[in-house]
This record gives sequence, structure tokens and C-alpha cells, in this order.
Amino acid sequence: MYKQHEYNIESKCPVCSHVIFVDSVGNGDTCKNCGWDHSKIHDEFPDRVMCPNLISLNKARKLYKEGKPFIPNFEDFIDGYNFYGEMEFTYNGITYGLMGIENEGVEFWGMNTDTYEMFNDIEEFAEKAQINGKFVKDIWCDVENANWLR
Repeated sequence: MYKQHEYNIESKCPVCSHVIFVDSVGNGDTCKNCGWDHSKIHDEFPDRVMCPNLISLNKARKLYKEGKPFIPNFEDFIDGYNFYGEMEFTYNGITYGLMGIENEGVEFWGMNTDTYEMFNDIEEFAEKAQINGKFVKDIWCDVENANWLR
């Protein structure tokens, strides 16, 4: 039977150094100060985008020092897809998703819309995906809620 981890060991947030609590493996809770979701694997690969965060640990550290929010850019989003294989974001109030389909490519859709397209791979999606005639990469500054597909 699965037993939920207990975060009862005091530690420091790897981004802002405020107190967080971790389990015996080193995984922890969300920092109440900066919002970083602590996972031990980020310590091992600080330049990679990995769940549960959509930016790398080193980028989070840089943004924190600059006083900026942890908002992923388009490249972070693509890196997140490469890690997880499923992603979503909201643009103009509509949620869009993409999912890797084994041996077929990358499926891209808008929920409750006619938007649906299949790309050969994530590189083709990054280069060619459009919403209402605008490239996704070009409208990224207006995207909200970029995250793992839920």
C-alpha cells in the first residue's frame, strides 16, 4: 500500500534559501516564500525543465534574484513537453493542449474549438503551430497557465 511521504525534515529552499520541509529522500513541499516546488531530482539536473516545475532550477534562481516571477518562456514549455510528453496553456480564455502520440507525432487541439492538428514532432509544432493565423511561438507573451496537461 502506498504511504504518502511526510515532509518533516527542515531544509532550505534551493532557490531562495527559506525554510522548507522535505522527506527522508529529499523531496519537499512548495516554498511558501518563492513558490518553488521542491523535488530532489532538480538538484541533480539544475538546467533541465522537469515536473513539477516548468522552469529549471537554475533559471528559477536567476529569476528570483531579479525579482521576477517563475513564468516559463516558449523554450521552457517545449523542454517541459520533451520531459513529460503532454502540455497545456491558455490563450484568449481558451485552453489548448498537446500530447505525444506514439509513432504518430504531436497532437495539438483547442478545447471546445475546431482547432486540431497533428505535427510530425515537437520541433515541427514549435515551428509551425498556429492559433487564428498567429504562430504560437509569436503569441507566447500573451499565453497564461502554461503547465503539464491535467
